[in-house]
Amino acid sequence: MTSKILNADDGIIVVKNLTKQFVNHTGTITVLDNISIAIEKGKTTVIIGPSGCGKTVFIKHLIVLERPTEGEIYLKGGRIDHLSESQLEKVRMQFGFCFQMGALFDSMTVFENIIFPLHQHQKKIRDWKAVDQLVKDKLSMVGLDGYQNYLPASLSGGQKKRVALARAIALNPEVILYDEPTTGLDPIRSDIINELIIKMKNELNVTSVVVTHDMNSAYKIADRIVMFHEGRIIADGDAEYIRKHPHEVVQQFIHGRVSENDLAALKLGGTKFKAQYLPEDFKS
Repeated sequence: MTSKILNADDGIIVVKNLTKQFVNHTGTITVLDNISIAIEKGKTTVIIGPSGCGKTVFIKHLIVLERPTEGEIYLKGGRIDHLSESQLEKVRMQFGFCFQMGALFDSMTVFENIIFPLHQHQKKIRDWKAVDQLVKDKLSMVGLDGYQNYLPASLSGGQKKRVALARAIALNPEVILYDEPTTGLDPIRSDIINELIIKMKNELNVTSVVVTHDMNSAYKIADRIVMFHEGRIIADGDAEYIRKHPHEVVQQFIHGRVSENDLAALKLGGTKFKAQYLPEDFKS
């Protein structure tokens, strides 16, 4: 797919011609290659694609945790990728970020984890009664009111992710970014997270950008699904469009099928292993 020509106010977030390169001992690696996309306000955009295709790097750019090698990023019509860290503080207050494994602070209670963004963005908390109510409200939204004094170690994986979501909405953000929100959860707990993502959209009118490998989740929560492959967008549409997309890479991914090239590589690798390492090589 070719890059789209976008205006800065075509969405709540607009990414124009985003390229991101990293340099390592092997040379320059292009992780994102001329990505242009507008994220519609109040909708859920799901980013899918194989591991290493640039999904997480992409959402980090949306809050300028990574800066583009080339290209521009806009929030509500204003360019943000060139702002200083102090200027970005107000920008980032408009975002909530749910990290892949929750990223709760182990030494803090649930209450302390949820108010952490308040400490970060307010010099001093003066009205603790209001803060208590805020935490209660946020935990109620994720079905965990009463867990304020628990430590993360005493929570299940699904509960940790729900607390992480409560923390992400502590400052009433306009946009929530989710990095693999159902990873490591069984199907029932995964569906609870899906329902919460839908609830956040419907009740808080937030814009959501969700990175996931979970196609059941993608189909359920998405207003729009965008597929990345080798740093580029190769498919962009609703769930039905993605299901019927003619691109073979899209079909392989959404159905979880290994490619013929990968199968051939596995078979070749197996042959090499047998040839080089025989059972007697491992005998003491």
